[in-house]
Amino acid sequence: MEKVIGFIYCICFLISGQNLYAQGPLSFVPYSFAEVLDTVSVRIVYRLDYVSDVSRREQIREQELELLLGSRYEQFKLSSSYFDRDKSLPKGTASMAPAGGLAGSVLLTRRETHRRQVYIKGIAPSTTVEYIEELTTPQWKIESETQKIMGYTCQKATTSYLGRNYIAWFASQIPIDAGPWKLRGLPGLILRAQDLNKEYSFETIEIQAPPKPTLYIKAVKGPIKASTRPKVNELLIRLHKDILRASEIVNGVRPKVIGSTANTIPVPYNPIELK
Repeated sequence: MEKVIGFIYCICFLISGQNLYAQGPLSFVPYSFAEVLDTVSVRIVYRLDYVSDVSRREQIREQELELLLGSRYEQFKLSSSYFDRDKSLPKGTASMAPAGGLAGSVLLTRRETHRRQVYIKGIAPSTTVEYIEELTTPQWKIESETQKIMGYTCQKATTSYLGRNYIAWFASQIPIDAGPWKLRGLPGLILRAQDLNKEYSFETIEIQAPPKPTLYIKAVKGPIKASTRPKVNELLIRLHKDILRASEIVNGVRPKVIGSTANTIPVPYNPIELK
């Protein structure tokens, strides 16, 4: 009963426009991690500013994400500063985490295979959805313009990637082919990146090399359901078209919204991947 009441309360917030999601339509049980895969040699923390609802562009959401680099693996996820390190629970949260922005995603890259595992929570019942993709590189155009970011002279580069046009700034003084989310392929670490519509903006706020205390890249703990990128993106679109159906899929119960006779309730959706 508490679960049903909780989702009715959550949906009332969704209707009022106070709690909008971008990646997954529902809150999720935070990730837990299993065996150690690699030791982190560099940790980069990015602040993500994102727009969940393009009809309300003034409502900019914010979260911190971290890129963990090891000798064999890379991992991109919600910043560990938000988590209890042992239980992987966000501080101040009993059991659930909001799925806005990229919070519900973990990207794990194994360099030697040139493949990326993408995990997403909040779209399947008690399960993490996973798909594996080849490690593609955006086709960048490097330009002569420069600017200072965190004391580094960064050079401008532009690209079109997965439906959005991006401007990125990379530091050749940090010769690491990496960046936030799936952006990579430049002769230096990407310290800033933004799509031209200013709906997704990444800004580096911290670099630790090496981090102290020692951090580790760990495997995502199951249960895990295998899928594909097209199927996952299609499912996310469908779930956002009807939050009632989304909660029914995830929890087995279709909530009734107090004071509403609507059969379907859409949730604003502005994913980072548009194709």
